[in-house]
Amino acid sequence: MLRERLHAFGSAEKWQLDYLFDLSFQAWLVHIGVVTATMALLVYAWPGETWPWVWYAAICSFSVALAVLAWHYTHDRPEDDAAARPYGVAHSVLTFFVGMSWGLGAFGAATGDFHYLLVYSLALGGTALAAVSSQHALPRSCFISLWTSVPLLGLAHLYHDPGLGGVAVMVMMLLYGGVLSILSFRLLRFMTANVMLTRSLDAKLGEITEMAAELEDARREAVEANLSKSRFLAHASHDLRQPVHAIGLFTACLRDLRLDPEARQHVASIDNAARSVSRLLGSLLDISRLDVGGIVPQPERISLDDVLRGIGRQNADALRESGGDLVVEPAGTWVSADPALLSTMIQNLISNALKYARGATVRIRVRLDGEHHAVLEISDDGPGIAEADLRHIFDEFYRAGNDAHHKEEGLGLGLAIVRRLGGLMGLDVGIDSAEGRGTTIRIAGLPVVEPGAISVPRAHRQHPLTGLAVCVIDDDPDVLAATATLLRRWGCEVMEFTSLPEEAVGCDAVVSDFDLGGSLDGFGIVARIREMEGWNVPAAILTGRSEPETLMHLARSGIPFLRKPAHPAELRALLTGFALGDEVQEDDAAIS
Repeated sequence: MLRERLHAFGSAEKWQLDYLFDLSFQAWLVHIGVVTATMALLVYAWPGETWPWVWYAAICSFSVALAVLAWHYTHDRPEDDAAARPYGVAHSVLTFFVGMSWGLGAFGAATGDFHYLLVYSLALGGTALAAVSSQHALPRSCFISLWTSVPLLGLAHLYHDPGLGGVAVMVMMLLYGGVLSILSFRLLRFMTANVMLTRSLDAKLGEITEMAAELEDARREAVEANLSKSRFLAHASHDLRQPVHAIGLFTACLRDLRLDPEARQHVASIDNAARSVSRLLGSLLDISRLDVGGIVPQPERISLDDVLRGIGRQNADALRESGGDLVVEPAGTWVSADPALLSTMIQNLISNALKYARGATVRIRVRLDGEHHAVLEISDDGPGIAEADLRHIFDEFYRAGNDAHHKEEGLGLGLAIVRRLGGLMGLDVGIDSAEGRGTTIRIAGLPVVEPGAISVPRAHRQHPLTGLAVCVIDDDPDVLAATATLLRRWGCEVMEFTSLPEEAVGCDAVVSDFDLGGSLDGFGIVARIREMEGWNVPAAILTGRSEPETLMHLARSGIPFLRKPAHPAELRALLTGFALGDEVQEDDAAIS
């Protein structure tokens, strides 16, 4: 400990010298002022004496030298400890001469009256205290300044009064020097701790800054990865949906042929496999779009009865295959919600019920929760869900542990998508189920609004699709052939094109792909055909795109659209609406 203190006393780091010399220039100018006032007193007390002038010249010379040294240091600002060390040594040497000058001057003052010596003592004591405040960063200079002046001042008092009074004053002077020395050590210790803390904080700040830069780089990489993922999904969605869509259309054509039972079974197997691929692909793309924030709710005023009727039409074939029944209790309730997202939620819940509760009755009812909100309940009387599975039932890729669930194809994403879509729209999705008692899922928090206008149907045709002239446009030959073959099986007169027809073809409806690989997309094709035909030809757009901007654009266009792979029943229902002259609801056509 003693060795460390002696080392600290004899050496100094650059930060100590920086602090010392930053204060020194002004301090030594003030010191010269104090010396000048003291010299005036000495000249007044000892007129005609030479020694006050010699004392003044010596102490002023050393003070000016110290001020110049401080000025050079602050302007040159040494770069390291080695370059700064000579300045510290010069400071200590000059401080020694200043202290000695003050101490020797005290003996001159002791030759006169006591009150002159007392005033000189006050001046010296003040400069000693000032030395502690300005030089404690360099303890060597501080101690030299104190112990070359204060002890000599004590001896001067003893010289003035050799008796007991002089001894007492000398002892007091020594105690004063000791107190100032202790104060100097404490100031240095506090200052050193402050510097160490500052360095530690600077180091931590540097680490935090570096970590922040790394996190920012990681964030940028994540954003770029999400954008790449979104772009991949946009292209993969279209490319993967095309062949699955064609398979579904071809199998629908095969079902209408007079096939033997074995062939019909094969066709049914192919169709089921295509539907499974379609559902799995749709779930993966939906959950991926949710992950990258690609879905933004667009609430509208909608009739729940209309939405549920459309979903009932879409699930007619699935209900027949599962042997189940769908009961929708009309409520006449209008709410504010995104029709596409709400329909997707309901469709996922119905699909789950038909898949895992085959032969069960699925019941949909709407009830009011207070004056301003409605609750949509989808229930079935199937086998129910075990309590152990309920707490995980909304987790992604989770499937219930019973054998009945594992026999069905799926990824365990349907309910996860339902809850996440509900969260996007501010809805609360809850479940109530028990083994052997069926399942009820509630979508709560739907804002109730005033009813809107309901469209009035036009006159109906006697045979909806028979003779309906449909212009089909798709740049994929396989999809074009499959669509045309299916429509002809339904009795439609089909005109096939891979791009915009050159002239009016006299069509009653248009079915166009969205991405046609040319300068015109599906919107442009429909607009040009309507212009050539001279009337607002009913049209539907088929798309394999999944990015939110395109889907939002389609939803706002006023043209019904189907997501590939579209089920033939959905396309048939849409064309039937065109043939009957009904106003097709976008919400019914946009969910697939």
